[in-house]
Amino acid sequence: MKKLLLLCLLAISPYLLQAQVIWSGEKDIDWSSTLGIDATKFANADIADRLVFNIRYVGNNDWPQVSLTTPSWSGVPGAGNTLINASTTQVVYAITSDMLTTLTEQGLLVTGCGYTLLSIEIEKGPGASGYENAIWIGEVVLPSDWSGSVSIPALSFKNASLGDKMRIHVKDVKPGSLILPKNASWGDIADAPGKTAEGVYVDYDITETLLQLMKTDGLIIQGVNATITSIDIIKAQTGDRVTATVPVTHNWTWLTGEEPSIRISLKNPTAEAKSVSYKLLVTTDKLENVKNISGSTTVEAGGTKTEDVPVSGLSSGFYHITVTVDGEMIRAFNIGIDPEGVVSAPDMQPDFAAFWQQALTDLSAVEPRYQLTKIDSKSTDKRTVYLVEMKSVADGTGSDITIRGYYAEPTGNGTYPAIIHYQGYDSGTADPWCMGGNDNPGWCELILSTRGQVINNRPPYTNAYGDWFAYGMDHQDHFYYRGAYMDVVRAIDFMASREKVQQQNIFAEGASQGGAFTLAAAALDKRLNSIAPGIPFMGDFPDYFELASWPGNVAKNQKNKLGMSEAEMYRVLSYFDTKNLATMITCPVIMNFSLQDNVCPPHTNVAPYNNLASTEKEYSVNATLGHETSGSWWNTYFQFFRDHFKTADAISEINTQSDISNGAIYNLQGQRVAETRESLSILPQGVYIVNGNKVMKK
Repeated sequence: MKKLLLLCLLAISPYLLQAQVIWSGEKDIDWSSTLGIDATKFANADIADRLVFNIRYVGNNDWPQVSLTTPSWSGVPGAGNTLINASTTQVVYAITSDMLTTLTEQGLLVTGCGYTLLSIEIEKGPGASGYENAIWIGEVVLPSDWSGSVSIPALSFKNASLGDKMRIHVKDVKPGSLILPKNASWGDIADAPGKTAEGVYVDYDITETLLQLMKTDGLIIQGVNATITSIDIIKAQTGDRVTATVPVTHNWTWLTGEEPSIRISLKNPTAEAKSVSYKLLVTTDKLENVKNISGSTTVEAGGTKTEDVPVSGLSSGFYHITVTVDGEMIRAFNIGIDPEGVVSAPDMQPDFAAFWQQALTDLSAVEPRYQLTKIDSKSTDKRTVYLVEMKSVADGTGSDITIRGYYAEPTGNGTYPAIIHYQGYDSGTADPWCMGGNDNPGWCELILSTRGQVINNRPPYTNAYGDWFAYGMDHQDHFYYRGAYMDVVRAIDFMASREKVQQQNIFAEGASQGGAFTLAAAALDKRLNSIAPGIPFMGDFPDYFELASWPGNVAKNQKNKLGMSEAEMYRVLSYFDTKNLATMITCPVIMNFSLQDNVCPPHTNVAPYNNLASTEKEYSVNATLGHETSGSWWNTYFQFFRDHFKTADAISEINTQSDISNGAIYNLQGQRVAETRESLSILPQGVYIVNGNKVMKK
């Protein structure tokens, strides 16, 4: 029994075992009844110690709270008012440098209302090291429901200056984290936007606007998926220190057999040699700790130096690296190790194929009733641009589902390759993108808006689905994306119905949700020549929901509303998971993904890529981009499409007026299509057969 008691005592925090009681008793506190504590009581206190108030809640006031001030009622830095309720038995403040100065010089006045004070203790903390610049110290969890926050009074910012940084230290960071400063009225601050907690802290430059807010009303720090541990004011740096950068090397992507390393570039502007230390924190893309790497080096006076730090022993996957030099975070970023080795095993249901076959059967039963309305303001002598409307499969909103898009068709004779652009998740406010007549004159183009989105979500049309990702999630037959995936197939139907479209040269592309639509289109319809999904959405939901806050938060909230189990939620979503649909894709594929994407993380992109049935596939990586594609992506995938033009069954233009001495026939690109005119078989309307290939007379 004595041994058990000893073990229990050892399990208690060492800080609690070193608590110093500086007052005890029973004192009812309200605004007119206060308790003063003499400055001498804080003689042994230190920065990062904890000031603990043990209380009994009374609650006979509208806003019961613990409030700390000086005997002159001037306020205590780092100690704002703390609201209490019936479950509150203890209120704790960590002692900052400014707070310690105030306490040791002026003492403390405990005030507030709605409680009885029982004792005040000082618990020893971890020591002042690392907290010298802190204006607030604590441990506030920021849950995914936005219920957590830290309130910093204006007095805490008394020493802040223009050009300084406000540094918010974090730990236990989860995917989808966000730190968001607010003004004292919970309003947004233009100079302090939300930032992802990518490393060990988040910095904000103190501008004139931010400084005024700080010193006038203080700030509120809100956020999700992280724990705030301290907030510092970092004074503007002088030029007497080594500066560091972490440049991109090897595109931050290494294949099997390649040895990854992270480069740190150092520059010493001073007249003497400087020793610097560096640390690399390596985690998985789910922010699980993998390893800590540390080292040091010396940079000669006025010199530069490059350190290539090996990061060995990493298996296939994506990793998050945080680099600090002399305690300063230099860069936090993702890298990729052997992306094609990442395994995201398909998890389709036994009736997966039958489910989609039934959906396609339902679509084929719907007469498309294509309707084109010319848009004069967009049309030119090169292409005519239309608003196109068509019918798609029914859903819970009614039997007549009309979807819309913009379609451009060259005005010249002959046939042309065609491309379908599938669009990303609708913002609900941006003007729908419509191509111009001169933009891409050699192509037929369709920009599709799926049900309830983009054109179908702008006056005079309205979105009948609410949050698309939550709509109909109770069953795979009702889910929004069953109908939306049929919409993308209907777009192929439309392209195939146009006489000027080369049937064998229909291509598709899209980014984000559009990337998912592109994959779904190729899985469910074999008429696409090649596809180019960029940063695709909807990949590997079980892992996706651990890697990013959205759309997992939407799905889980809807699951709870519907009373579904997590297994049932993932079962429904598996029908629409692109990693499962990828097993049905056989056409050539070029994919693009971005390593720093926290909306559709790279793991969710390679999940479908690595499950493609296609034997011809390639991908490109944007090392530094977030949820976006590079400016060169358009040219890259268009060249990929051109490289895959098919002519064996094609209708292509020929020049039957070629004045060639040997009588051969050439197409408009100068390629010989017939040895002699006699090899032409003439069909009606100027269509010829040349060696079994259809061609069109110029």
